[in-house]
Amino acid sequence: MEQFSRLKSNPTSVPVLTFNTFAPSHLLHETARSRVRIGTELLDTLTSTTDEQNRQHLVTAALVSLRDGLDMMGEIQRRLDAQAEQQS
Repeated sequence: MEQFSRLKSNPTSVPVLTFNTFAPSHLLHETARSRVRIGTELLDTLTSTTDEQNRQHLVTAALVSLRDGLDMMGEIQRRLDAQAEQQS
């Protein structure tokens, strides 16, 4: 397994943005939770904006944050699945 996993939010074909798959699960969870919280707060802000350009910027920022959170949660799920398989 690779130590660094590419975030799907990378804007280029070269994986510049990555996260450490060897990081402790609680830190991955904390970071993923933070990204999801930021994304949902940005989406909440959409309800109060009428400017179309600002709306598009908020949607893009929320999407990137939520995707990053999901990427990290995917690693946590992989670990949980491996633990469950070892216990069976």
